[in-house]
Amino acid sequence: MGRFEELGKKLDRLAEEARKTTQTGIEKTAVGTREWKRYLDDMAEKIKRATQEGLEKFTTETKEFGQVARLRSQIRDKKRQLQEKLSKMGELAFQLKLYEKVEEEELRKLGDEISDLEKEIKEKEEEIQKLKSR
Repeated sequence: MGRFEELGKKLDRLAEEARKTTQTGIEKTAVGTREWKRYLDDMAEKIKRATQEGLEKFTTETKEFGQVARLRSQIRDKKRQLQEKLSKMGELAFQLKLYEKVEEEELRKLGDEISDLEKEIKEKEEEIQKLKSR
């Protein structure tokens, strides 16, 4: 039976070494796992920040684009109105020349409206430039 006891003791020593090695491996794995968790958490935070910054920039630029489009549409409307007023003024000036039936007040009123439209167009174009320069 001496040999069985000796074999049993060797197996016990081997089992103890295996347990110690396993425990050491578990501890190293736990440390490595914590380090990876920190690394992945940091990476996730960086991705989150970059995504938020990109989304904020996209939102701002989209808003500015909408404002510019709206202003351009208003400018087109004002220019159309301006053309109508200039055409009307030309007609009145022609009638004045031919028939002398148009009153000066009518021409003055059209001139004021034309000046106002030109001023509004200029203001809107300046607003677009301010939006683009941001």
